[in-house]
Amino acid sequence: MFNVTLIIPTYNRPKLLNDCIESILIQTRLPDELIVVDDGDLDEIPLESQCTQAGIALRYIKKDVPGLTESRNAGVRIATGDIIFFLDDDVILDREYIDQIMVVYENAPDDRIGGVGGAITNIKPMHLHRRLRRWVERFFIISGFQEGRVLPSGYFTDFTASIPGGETLKDVDFLSGGVMSFKRQIFEQFRFTDRYRAYGLGEDKDFTFQVAQQYRLVFNKKATLVHLEAIEMRPDKRLWGKKFVLGRYLFFRDHVLKNPWQWILFAYATTGYLIIRTMIFYVSWRKENAEHVLGILDGIYDIIRQRVLIRR
Repeated sequence: MFNVTLIIPTYNRPKLLNDCIESILIQTRLPDELIVVDDGDLDEIPLESQCTQAGIALRYIKKDVPGLTESRNAGVRIATGDIIFFLDDDVILDREYIDQIMVVYENAPDDRIGGVGGAITNIKPMHLHRRLRRWVERFFIISGFQEGRVLPSGYFTDFTASIPGGETLKDVDFLSGGVMSFKRQIFEQFRFTDRYRAYGLGEDKDFTFQVAQQYRLVFNKKATLVHLEAIEMRPDKRLWGKKFVLGRYLFFRDHVLKNPWQWILFAYATTGYLIIRTMIFYVSWRKENAEHVLGILDGIYDIIRQRVLIRR
């Protein structure tokens, strides 16, 4: 039996954190350790006495340097579990979430599994207009036919609530940040990078894709949770659009680019993304969609002008 540590970075959202911990306390398999990494001003950890009574070792870190990446690394430094889970503070775990993740590790026929991720069940359903958009995204190599796969354009196919074909488990190229777990020894080789914070989004893809080059990453659709994704996390649509494009650029440059011809694929996909978001604006005429388009243009301008020069 592996010992289990859960790490939850949080920032001024005590009600959401309370609900998250509440869902942890009713798990069919309780964690051995819970680490709360606080970037805000928590007066107290919600449900602290209940965690102690349940036999969960509760640890608290108050950070001076803000940032999700730093929070994850800070949690790893003091974690004692054999398996380390990362959760966002706005997730609600289904009762068997930890159990379903641990089954994969404990029943593995070899030692090559490095990480296991779960499925978010409250993703918006694929209505007709969304299905049509997905086909356009595939045409521009923004998305593909297999979830959890990195594409030659540097873009990738994110997870929906299920895996086509009815598979329960699937080997993938990356895991999503708020629903991932890893064996402790992974962190002897890898750390989350903070270089995406200033420029782009996608530090979870950067980290997990590197792990996938040496270990198996497994997506388990039976390990389910709800991700509330609080709206205040993305208040600036223009900045978010810019960081989205720059995040794809950094990932492509550092992990996918092998020859100069691949720049054509990245440029093609990014142009397609701009076209799609522009069409969404013209259909909706909403200010936030216009801001998103302007952010994409900002990101493309920075790439052309080579303003994103950081290297690993």
